[in-house]
Amino acid sequence: MSRRAKEDTVPTHPETIGKYKIQGLIAKGGMGAVYKAMHPTLKRNVILKKLTIRGNTAITERFKREAQILLDFNDPHIVHLFDYFKEGSSHYIVLEYVDGMSLDVLLKKRRYLSGALSLFVFLDACKALKYAHDHGVIHRDIKPGNILISRKGAIKLADFGIAAVEQTDEQDLTKEGVTLGTASYMPPEQFKNSKNVDKRADIYAMGVMLYEMVSGKRPFPGNFAPDTLLSIQKGRYTPIKKINPETPPVIARLIRKMIRPNPKRRYRNMGAIIRIVENYLKRLPVDSLRESLVQCITNQKYEEPVFKPRKKKRLVALSLAAGMVLLAAAGCWAWSQGLVHRIFLAKSYGAVQFKIRIPETVKEPGDILLTASIFVHDREEFPPATEKDIVFSCHKDTSGPSGYRFESNTVYLKPGMYRAKITAEQRIYWQSFTLESLAERETRGSAIYPVEISFDRVTPQPLSVRTEAFDAVTNRILTSATQYSVLRGNNWIPLQTLLPGDLMTGQILKFRAEQAGYYPEIFSLKIAPYQTELVLRANLVPLPGALSLEAPEASYRIFLNGSETIVRGGELMVRESLEGYSGGTRTWDLPSGRYDLEIISGEKILQTRLDIVPGETTRLTVRESDGMLLLYKE
Repeated sequence: MSRRAKEDTVPTHPETIGKYKIQGLIAKGGMGAVYKAMHPTLKRNVILKKLTIRGNTAITERFKREAQILLDFNDPHIVHLFDYFKEGSSHYIVLEYVDGMSLDVLLKKRRYLSGALSLFVFLDACKALKYAHDHGVIHRDIKPGNILISRKGAIKLADFGIAAVEQTDEQDLTKEGVTLGTASYMPPEQFKNSKNVDKRADIYAMGVMLYEMVSGKRPFPGNFAPDTLLSIQKGRYTPIKKINPETPPVIARLIRKMIRPNPKRRYRNMGAIIRIVENYLKRLPVDSLRESLVQCITNQKYEEPVFKPRKKKRLVALSLAAGMVLLAAAGCWAWSQGLVHRIFLAKSYGAVQFKIRIPETVKEPGDILLTASIFVHDREEFPPATEKDIVFSCHKDTSGPSGYRFESNTVYLKPGMYRAKITAEQRIYWQSFTLESLAERETRGSAIYPVEISFDRVTPQPLSVRTEAFDAVTNRILTSATQYSVLRGNNWIPLQTLLPGDLMTGQILKFRAEQAGYYPEIFSLKIAPYQTELVLRANLVPLPGALSLEAPEASYRIFLNGSETIVRGGELMVRESLEGYSGGTRTWDLPSGRYDLEIISGEKILQTRLDIVPGETTRLTVRESDGMLLLYKE
């Protein structure tokens, strides 16, 4: 055999990588390669991304970060992560294979899309981005090349390689002043410093992409020339209507607001954009739009039909107007009274009520200063949780020493972590709490979460600080073992070492509650001069460990402490369902602590008790033998 013939027989890719059978090489570059492969157990095509570059820690960490981000995601509009592993000196990510093409290839093929079809694709991309933003992830590289469209018309967002995670220290990944992203789609603030951009940078890029979808052109050139940067900073571009006069007005309005150079003047979140697009598309035949998209992907000569929104019939609108007014009034009343939440939204909303007891010796009830506010506990900005006023009614309390009981109206909120600020005369209370759904709490007797405070005594002194602490998962009292300290200068000073008079009112003070095995919690508070007593109640979140479960392929139901819903490990305590596990290896991050585990497969039941230790992984293996399930612990 000739040397040439021998060379021709050498395969261009390995037969297998790890447990995956390689079917072909899709792309190859200086940093790695992309392969099409077969998943050994799911028997479906997957994408295997290989990173081979050495000596560049930042790129390796970004590769790992992309895997970590996608591992936490479960959204139909975002590519799914199946696996992450290292073999030899190379790192690998295994992703969902989308059989179709990217949006940039489709635009090169067809030049531009109709307004209706553009919004159809745009909507699913918006939903994917909203999901990422809701989970604290900023994509930072939105462009048509990262929007994948399958042959069935499914739209997926991909490539989180330079994404940023909010509330995460990125010092080693994105340096101050570094520019990351694709120039044509970057807002002015991303050119200056990619490290500190927020979700509004992604919204800007989505606006640029929508402009390109309906016109075939980008509003700004794809380079870093001074003229280009100046145009981006000033927001100077050709209006979309001048390029494509057929552009629907709704798209022109969206683009105009989304790509404003000042981020404060853009949409603040994807939810507002999604509502506008959905309102427009509901008057179009969605199934026909999806079929048209499929034809655009698969048929080179396909001519896209004209889709026009159905016009509203005036007579029908007029005849429904009176009924809608009455229905809206009834709905508003039912909503304000909580009937809608209790009957229809019990799994989606929780309820909280304030109950405050004040001694009769303080003041007359009508003269007592009493206010309450609730804030979202996002550990950063603490935005208000509700615009609804919290109003108190007063009753004579005969259950103990003479006094008054103030009870608030019931406030309905989404389940999650919150902070409550209660001002009662010269005393201010800050209390963090975890709100469960009405349905979850009702199983324990009371559907409404009570925030109960007893204004027991008033001591005129510079500033008296009282501390309490609770486990955020179990509500176990942690006060005696929790260390509270106050920031003085650049040092944290334990509260118990301070003398009376060391802390004064009329200033901003920062306190920290910490205990081994828990995330520390910090309170930064402005104490008014007349507020001489401060009560700090910390809801401490346990540090996470991990539970890894390996089992044969089958249908399983998993219960932890009697529930198929778990609280994921991490400071924000996001809830996650255990449903849908069908075998293989699965890992869950959990708050550390003791758990009762129950695994059910058909009529077979396994039960055990296990401890999740911070920073460690508890590994369990299920095996089937003689018709029985056996559980092994490492």
